[in-house]
Amino acid sequence: MRLPPTPRRVAVLGLLAALAAAPSAAAAAPTDDAAGADADAGVGTAPEPEPEPAPEPEPEPESEPEPEPEPAEAAPADTEAAPAKIRPPRVDGAYVGGSAYVPLTLTRVRVLDTPGAFVGVGGSVRAGEVVFPWMAIGVELFGSLGYHADQRVGQGALLVDFGFLPLRQRPLSLHAAFGVGGGAVRQAGIEGRQGFGGAVFKAAARYELFPVAERKRPRRGGGFGLGPELGWIGFTPAAAGRPMSNTLYLSLTLTYYFGS
Repeated sequence: MRLPPTPRRVAVLGLLAALAAAPSAAAAAPTDDAAGADADAGVGTAPEPEPEPAPEPEPEPESEPEPEPEPAEAAPADTEAAPAKIRPPRVDGAYVGGSAYVPLTLTRVRVLDTPGAFVGVGGSVRAGEVVFPWMAIGVELFGSLGYHADQRVGQGALLVDFGFLPLRQRPLSLHAAFGVGGGAVRQAGIEGRQGFGGAVFKAAARYELFPVAERKRPRRGGGFGLGPELGWIGFTPAAAGRPMSNTLYLSLTLTYYFGS
């Protein structure tokens, strides 16, 4: 039989329903809290992997600084006028030339007494060719005239000349020559003359300068040269006590070398 609801009965039923629901809510509450705690602590869920830090780039080895390029030398505007790095030889090729010199002559003849040295003037002409870088061959014709007191001596010779160049790039030459020639001494107030002659020998050293060759022909050998020459010329006696002559001289030489 169903009792009619009354306000008192409704209040009692509500209280009983509230007491019945309280244990189930209390039991569910820890579960929710534990789940929340586990969620906070990361338990029960897989942690997301942290991204690995990118590897730091290895330091590149220090490279040596590249040397600065040297400035290129400016090419000469006129290559023909620029001097060559290696100078060509100046004593080179065929040549012609001459000399003017002051001779100092000592001579002996049969009859006349010649106690002093004869001083005067002399000269020569020559031609030849540089056949090797270290040797030249040519011919030379020379003559001289000297005076002492009232005496006078004249002499001349034709020689075959050999020139040797010990330093290729230096115009220094040593000469040795031989040939034939003769001379004579005259004295004022005495008729006739006393002579000497026969084999003739020569030795000399010559140094030449080429003042315009570097400008006129910088890449070609040869050129116009001039310089001093110191030498000796001897007319040897045919026998002991026979006529003879020795001449020391200092000359200025002029030579043109055509180049090879």
